Amino acid sequence: MTRSSKAALAMVPVLVVGTLLPLLLGKFHVYLLTEAMIYAIFGVSYYLLLGHTGLLSLGHAAYFGIGGYVAALCLVHLPDVPLPLVLLAGTLSGLVSGLVIGSVLLRLTKIYYSFATLAFSQMLWAIAWKWRSLTGGDDGLTGWSTRTVSVPLFGQFAISSVNFLYYLVFFLAIASILLCWYFVRTPLGNTLASIKSNADRAGFLGVNTSAAKFMLFGFSAMIAGLSGSLYILFKKLASPGFLDMFTSFDVVVISIIGGYLNFLGASVGSFIYVYLSEYLSSFTERWQLVMGVFFIIVILYFPGGVVGVARKAASKVAFFKGKGAP
Repeated sequence: MTRSSKAALAMVPVLVVGTLLPLLLGKFHVYLLTEAMIYAIFGVSYYLLLGHTGLLSLGHAAYFGIGGYVAALCLVHLPDVPLPLVLLAGTLSGLVSGLVIGSVLLRLTKIYYSFATLAFSQMLWAIAWKWRSLTGGDDGLTGWSTRTVSVPLFGQFAISSVNFLYYLVFFLAIASILLCWYFVRTPLGNTLASIKSNADRAGFLGVNTSAAKFMLFGFSAMIAGLSGSLYILFKKLASPGFLDMFTSFDVVVISIIGGYLNFLGASVGSFIYVYLSEYLSSFTERWQLVMGVFFIIVILYFPGGVVGVARKAASKVAFFKGKGAP
C-alpha cells in the first residue's frame, strides 16, 4: 500500500468522527473545536515556512489579518455575495499579499528575514489601526453576526449557527491540510526541503531558490488568508489585533508545542493551545504565566513537541515488540 493510499484510508475515521462530534458534544466544545481547526489551518500554512523550508517568520499574521479584513469588507459592503465568494476573496487576498511581500523578502535570510516579516506585519497593523474609514480602526469591523449567508446548492445559513460554522471549518480544514500535504510532496515541495537542508548547495545544483521561495510565500499566505477569512466569521469581528505580532507569536507557539518539524505538529498544537488557554483562563487570571512555563518546558525538554514525543514512544514500543518477537 502506497503512502497516499494509507493517508486516504486514515482520513476515513477522521471524517466520520468529525461529522458526528457536533451531535455528541455541547455547543461550548463545538465552539472550541471550531476555533482549534481554524488555528490548525493557520498553523499548517506556517509549517510550510518554518518546518518544511526553515524560514522563521515573525509576521505570519499579516496574511491572516489581510484575509480576514477582505472577507469582512465583502460582508459589510456586499451583503448579497454568496459565502464561497467571500471566502475566495479573503483567500486570494492572502495569495496576492504573500506574493507582494514575498518579492521584497526574497533576498533576505536568517534573522534579517524574520525581522522583516515582523516589520511588515506591524506596518499593516498600524494601517488597520489608523485607517478608520476603511477598517473601523480600533473598533474593528462588525455587522454580520445576525446575518444569513448563501451557500450555493446548500441554501441559506445563519452565521450565528455554531454547527454551521463547525462543519464549514471542518471540511475546509480537511481540504486545506490535504492540499498542504500534497504540496510538500510535489517537486516544488522537494525543492523547498533541499533549500532547508542547504540553500547554497541547492543553488549550485541549478535550483532557482528565489523562484521556489516566491511560490512558497504565495501558497502559504493563501492558506493563512483562508484561515483569517474563517476567523472573522467565527469571531463576528475583524480587528487590528488579527494583524499584530501577538497573533504571529501565537502560531509560533502552536507550532513548537505540537512539533514544528512534523507536518501534523501545528494541527495537534492548535488543539492543545486552544483547550489549554480556555481551561487555564477559567481557573486563574495568571493563565498566561502558566502557559509560558509550559512553553518553556516544551522547548527545554521536548524540542520535538507533542508529536515528536508520541513518535519516539511509538518507535520504542515497536522496537521492544520486534525484540521480543520469535
